[in-house]
Amino acid sequence: MLEPFRGMGEPGADAVIHKIFADNEVETVNQILKSIQSNTQIVPAEMPDAVEDYLNQTDDWPAWADPDKVRLGERLFQRYGMQMTLAYFTWSLPCCYAWAKAAKVLTWTGGIDKNVHRRIIETAQFVLDVMAEGGLEPKGFGVRTAQKIRLLHATIRYHVGRDPKWRASEWGTPANQEDHVATLLTLALVPRVLTKLGMDFSRDEEDAYFHCWRVIGHYLGIHEALLPRDLEDAEQLWEAIQQRQVRPSEDGVALTTALVEYLKLRIPGTMMDGIAVATIRELCSPAVTEAIGLERTDWTQHLMKPLRWMFYLSDETQDRAGFVAKISASLSRKLLEGLHTSETGGGRVTFRIPRSLQESWNLGGS
Repeated sequence: MLEPFRGMGEPGADAVIHKIFADNEVETVNQILKSIQSNTQIVPAEMPDAVEDYLNQTDDWPAWADPDKVRLGERLFQRYGMQMTLAYFTWSLPCCYAWAKAAKVLTWTGGIDKNVHRRIIETAQFVLDVMAEGGLEPKGFGVRTAQKIRLLHATIRYHVGRDPKWRASEWGTPANQEDHVATLLTLALVPRVLTKLGMDFSRDEEDAYFHCWRVIGHYLGIHEALLPRDLEDAEQLWEAIQQRQVRPSEDGVALTTALVEYLKLRIPGTMMDGIAVATIRELCSPAVTEAIGLERTDWTQHLMKPLRWMFYLSDETQDRAGFVAKISASLSRKLLEGLHTSETGGGRVTFRIPRSLQESWNLGGS
C-alpha cells in the first residue's frame, strides 16, 4: 500500500517549480523560499503566472473540513502549545531522524549543523503559524506558510532528484508522499505522546487537534488517498510507517547529535544538559532511540518523574494556577525564547510568535 507513495512527489507544486526553472525565473522562487526564513507573509509583487495560479488554487478549505473542530484544536494548542512544542523538539524530530531513507534527504546537501538548526526554526515557525488562532482561515498566515513549505519540498525534489548520486530506486523520490505524511503524523499525534508526561486529553480534544493537521495536510499537498480520515486511521498508518522505515543510519545519528547539541545550547547553564536526552528517551520508542544512536542519559533521567508530575498538575490546574503551568512549561519557554536569537550560519533568523500565543503563554514577541 505505502511503497508506491515513495516514488510520488506532489504534481501541483512540482509543475510550478519545473516551469520556474524552465523559464529561468529562479530568483522568484528564491525570494519565496527566503521569505520562509525571514518569516514575511508577502510573496514577490510581480510573480510568474504559474506561482500566482498556484497560490490562488491551493488556498481553499477542503469540503470535509469542520470549522468547529478546527477552532477546538486551535484552543487546545493555545492552552498547551508550549508543552506541545517541547514534544516537537524531543519526539517529532527524533522520530523523523529514525527513518533512514528520509534522513538521507536531510543530510544530502551537507552542513548538517547549519541545516538542522535552520529546519528546527522553520518547522517551529510553521507549527506556530498554522496552529495560532485564525492561522487556517482563508488567506490566513498559516495557509500561506503551508503553501510556501509545499514549494520548498518541490524545490528539494527538483534539485536532489537530479543529482546522479541520488539512488531513487533504493531511497525513493526525495521528499516523497510517504515521508510527508509520516512527518505530518509526528505533529498530529503529539497529544497522545504527551500522556507519557502525565497530561490527559479527551478523545474529542485529540480528534479536533488531529483534524487541524488533516486540514494542514491538505494544504501541504498530501495525496488524498494517503491522508488519514480520522485519528484511528492515523494511528494505524503511523504504526505501519514505523515498521517500514525505522532503521539505524549514520544520517540519523548525525542529525540527532546536532539536535541534542542545539537543545543544550537553548537550555541555560550546563547542569541540565542531560534533560533533553532524558526527555527524548521518555517519549520515543526504544526502536527510535536505538536507530538514532541516542547517547546515554545522565542523572537528569531522575527528573522525569517530577516532570511528569508537573505536567499533570499543569493539566489539572491550568485555568486556576498559572504559576504551576509556567513551571511545567519552562523548558519549552526557554527553547522558544532561544529561537529569537538563533543563527544558522547565515545570520540571525527571524522567529515570530503570533500575538494570540504570546499572550496565552506570557511570552515576549520579536
